[in-house]
Amino acid sequence: MEEFHVDRPQAEQYIRIGVRLAKQAVREYSRRSGREAFVAASLGSYGATLADGSEYRGNYGVPCEQLERIHSERVRCTLLESPDMVAFETIPDAEEVKTILRLMETKFSDTPFWVSLQCRSESQLADGSNLDEISAYINELTPSSMVALGVNCVQPELVRPVVERIRSGLGSSTQILTICYPNSGEVWEEGWRHVAGETPSPEVWSNIVVQSGADIVGGCCRTTTSHIRSLRELLY
Repeated sequence: MEEFHVDRPQAEQYIRIGVRLAKQAVREYSRRSGREAFVAASLGSYGATLADGSEYRGNYGVPCEQLERIHSERVRCTLLESPDMVAFETIPDAEEVKTILRLMETKFSDTPFWVSLQCRSESQLADGSNLDEISAYINELTPSSMVALGVNCVQPELVRPVVERIRSGLGSSTQILTICYPNSGEVWEEGWRHVAGETPSPEVWSNIVVQSGADIVGGCCRTTTSHIRSLRELLY
């Protein structure tokens, strides 16, 4: 609303149009290819709404009630257009993850969803909290419609150890899948920058992603159609 100087009904309409366009694209793709495809309504972290890089840091310092209200409003809005599932992406903060899990279990228990984390290392979320804490909380809560847990918008080399740690934490009996979609190999520090060494080519990037062993894979920031095409060629 602030960014585009619109009122709440207009802002909600923009969100709903996004879901409609995605569903239209999926219908066209399925008709041409004969393959089934799905629409996940992408909802970023609270930090992303601040537009200051907070989605890569967490530790917002806001009460859980505020986080729940913001996420609840957006979920309700997207569900008016009936996406196949909801995707909570680039979530850097443990308390925010737990708030989302409770929200979906108590108010939207029939809606399939995944949560994808923003991590600083193979054992820590971006806010410094322990990754195992999230797996333990999920095992305790047993959210009925959770499709997957994973990581996104991190360097490609990080996805395999994070996926392996998530899978170990959830345990062998879980029905929850793992998901990863890293960025192209750059990191965000008040802007995208290259790290030591070269950013991997789409072919190298795709191999790293596939070798993560995640059940669902894709690409996030700075990846291109070349990355996705290379990934698809490996998978099919």
